[in-house]
Amino acid sequence: MGIAQQQKLGSGFGHGSVAADVMDGVDLGGKTAVVTGGYSGLGLETVRALVVAGASVTVPARRPEAAQDALAEFGDVVQVAKLDLSDLASVRHFATDYAAQGTALDILINNAGIMACPETRVGNNWEVQFATNHLGHFVMTKGLMPALMKAAAPRVVSLSSVAHKRSGILWDDPHFHSTPYEKWVAYGQAKTANALFALGLHQLYAGDGLLAFSVHPGGIMTPLQRHLPNEEMIALGWTDASGNLSEAAQKMFKSVAGGAATSLWCATSALLDGHGGVYCEDCDVADIQTDESPRFMHVAPWAVDEEDAARLWDMTEQMLG
Repeated sequence: MGIAQQQKLGSGFGHGSVAADVMDGVDLGGKTAVVTGGYSGLGLETVRALVVAGASVTVPARRPEAAQDALAEFGDVVQVAKLDLSDLASVRHFATDYAAQGTALDILINNAGIMACPETRVGNNWEVQFATNHLGHFVMTKGLMPALMKAAAPRVVSLSSVAHKRSGILWDDPHFHSTPYEKWVAYGQAKTANALFALGLHQLYAGDGLLAFSVHPGGIMTPLQRHLPNEEMIALGWTDASGNLSEAAQKMFKSVAGGAATSLWCATSALLDGHGGVYCEDCDVADIQTDESPRFMHVAPWAVDEEDAARLWDMTEQMLG
């Protein structure tokens, strides 16, 4: 079983680092970026940091009007386009239109996602978390490859989560056709898929100069939690009866600026040159999970397994026909 080279690089940053720390001195003048979900939560903070560093950013959005409102402060340096990750016709339309502009794409941050939602079917009877978080980003990224390959040193950042520890890929039944649906297992599988997708991209395109990384941003309260009633978040230890962060969560959770830091570090740090395919957390490469690992840290071997990355790529291609 080949495991990606998960070895810390000594970035000098850590759990408390925020977007401004990792972007200090970074010049993205003349560079372009695409950030899915870039109009709320982590995505909006990521867009802000990229713009401050000089990049022009496109935000594909399921709700373009809401995105326009949220991003109005940035003026024309941020463009909004229509995209629904759960609708592959919409995904292909966006990617084709973007690539047709003929411009290079320097940074792609696959940030959007849904979490722990009720059982929902989209596309070809696909489970919606796997379809949105993995299949949508897979199709979009492949469609944007012409633009990425025009960049001198393109980078793709795929947002995973420590929730990948809940489940590897359910190879025999990824869409819960014969297995009872469990929303957290489905989310965990989708987040494992996000990590393996970055590794798969690395395996296929590293020779062409592309670097791909997966990221655990940390625990953050964002619109991602919209499907969770407060009773469930109390049971998870995240909130108290009033809906405020619990004492334990206050110590562990990050601000939105802290949550965006690792994505931005992966998108820009020269320290990562030559280290594509790795899973990162707290602005450094994550350690492989052991029996001694903290519950909310490190990466499970199945999320950085080279054979599984290739297997998932092939399974995804077959799924998409």
